[in-house]
Amino acid sequence: MAEAEVPRGPTAVDWLVQRRRGPGTAVAIGIVLLSVALGAFHFYSTYFGQAEIHAHRSTHLALMLLLAILLFPLGRKSFGDPLTWHFAVDLGLIAVALGAQVYTIVHLSRFVDPNYEATDMDVIVGTLLIAGVLEATRRTVSLGLALTGVFFLVQTWHADKFFWIFYGPPTPWRTMVESFFGKEEGLYGIPVAIMSGVLVLFIIFSAFLSTTGIGDFFVRLATAIAGRFTGGPAKVAVLSSALLGTISGSGVANVLMSGSFTIPMMKRVGYGARFAGAVEATASLGGQIMPPIMAAAAFIMADFIGVPFRQVALAAVIPALLYFFCVFVTVHLEARRLGLRKVPWADMPSATATLRQEGYLLLPVVALLWYLYQGFTEETAALMAIATTYVLSFARRRSALTPERLLRAFELGGRIAATVAMAVATAGLIIGCLFLSGIGVQFSYILISLAGGELWVALVYTTFAAVLLGLSLPTTAVYVTLAIVMAPALVQMGVPTMAAHFFILYMGVCSDLTPPTCLSPFAAAGIAGSPPMSTAFLSMRLGAVLYIVPFMFVYSPELLMQGTSLEILHATLAAAVAVFCLAAGLQGWVLRAAIWPERVLLLAAAITLIDIGLYTDLAGLGLLGTALVSQVLRGRREALRALSPSLE
Repeated sequence: MAEAEVPRGPTAVDWLVQRRRGPGTAVAIGIVLLSVALGAFHFYSTYFGQAEIHAHRSTHLALMLLLAILLFPLGRKSFGDPLTWHFAVDLGLIAVALGAQVYTIVHLSRFVDPNYEATDMDVIVGTLLIAGVLEATRRTVSLGLALTGVFFLVQTWHADKFFWIFYGPPTPWRTMVESFFGKEEGLYGIPVAIMSGVLVLFIIFSAFLSTTGIGDFFVRLATAIAGRFTGGPAKVAVLSSALLGTISGSGVANVLMSGSFTIPMMKRVGYGARFAGAVEATASLGGQIMPPIMAAAAFIMADFIGVPFRQVALAAVIPALLYFFCVFVTVHLEARRLGLRKVPWADMPSATATLRQEGYLLLPVVALLWYLYQGFTEETAALMAIATTYVLSFARRRSALTPERLLRAFELGGRIAATVAMAVATAGLIIGCLFLSGIGVQFSYILISLAGGELWVALVYTTFAAVLLGLSLPTTAVYVTLAIVMAPALVQMGVPTMAAHFFILYMGVCSDLTPPTCLSPFAAAGIAGSPPMSTAFLSMRLGAVLYIVPFMFVYSPELLMQGTSLEILHATLAAAVAVFCLAAGLQGWVLRAAIWPERVLLLAAAITLIDIGLYTDLAGLGLLGTALVSQVLRGRREALRALSPSLE
């Protein structure tokens, strides 16, 4: 599932600027005020220091829950639609969110007491809040994630009525609510801690950047750089999505930002609608693994591993570049196969002029990286980057964050944050249930037993579990679940901690590419006018490297910047050759169309090069060389046959 889905309909700022009338006006005002309050709350908390943990996280969750209810009303497509009886339910949820927060603040001294025990009223308020979060999750993310949360709650509550790994001693509901609502677990656990401390600031930073027009700048810059090459439009899609991925951790958002430009351009030069949509979806999905702003799960990973986020972002560089390199090679080979032309010169912007006029928009991203690697905390770096973006936006009038644009930036940040926050809150409930029920330990034991000590078998099982969970859960929830139940087993089998968690993160992202619940390909298919499911399956083939790269860095942690410079360089070169072989084998083209034996050789070379080593490298290069020699010899034979009639 997608990491977040932006609500349909007009934005609240649009509604107010256009002076529309009706009940939607009050809701629009509420959305804008809540969005600004969300930003102000986190700016203040970052600069002056957070309040007591329980108070800070509960306030954050209350703001997010209120935004989610207003942005995703029950029974209507958007807040501006005419009111129905469903609005009474929304009012009830608003009362729950506000009431629970007031109750929490009033009784804060009890909740922070180490000897805290839940009262009957605590159980009632906590139960209502849990139900409200699950309903908001259903609206903002998916029914699947909400039902998964319900399943684990029921399983923990009545574990004695389940079987196999889910069987165990039941946990009283009072104990569960005491943990999930009255303590810093469940609703206020690690995922919400990361969201309320770091991630929300990065989301607001991304919204500020988007409002300055940096998305259009990235597309123009990518066109200027890659448009002049064979199959230029598709390469523009890959490059622009890679650039957009540095500021957005959402595949769907990347599709919507760049796809409206790149997909029609690809179709104009000869790419089929299905292929154009698949290329954009595959490239855009890389935003979740492209630093510095990655999927929400990457921030949670940093906390799980116990390292600064900048180390996670640095480790992600080579795998992300390998992914985009594979997609780039794939579209290049497809362009050669189809004999497609470049972007027409009339549509080609000047790279020099583009950088001269709008290159300043890159400075906030550069500043963020500088702040991070100067040792500032992630929260401080994000806050300083937001301030930098605001100041630099006034370099030109078209990017200036005027009061109206500033409100749009806050609203965009609130819209994205609300969906991510609900996924994160439900993930926190799932984590709490896994710990209370003890399932996590049992899963690790069973995985090691089933794998029989074979690491590759355990990795395959983990992949299968991630894809299966991804049918109903977003990347963050998949990662959080498997990080608890699978990562300890992988580490116990000898996988470095960073590599084990990155493997799980990548496999969680894979679920966004795997039909039938993959929103990025569906969004791209809507723009391209191609069949959604067919586009999704083609996207999965084009992005096949996403399923392979994780195995590479498990067997070669050097790809995660762990090792000497020479070891990292060796692993990167070997992985790049493997990625090229994979793209060529799946696409069926190298120097010319590849016959099946050549494709088998290429795919075998890719698999051989997964495990970096002298013998495997030599074997992989040998298989690649054999395929290339076969291509050259076939080309000569075909040339001779073409010349023989004229010689006669």
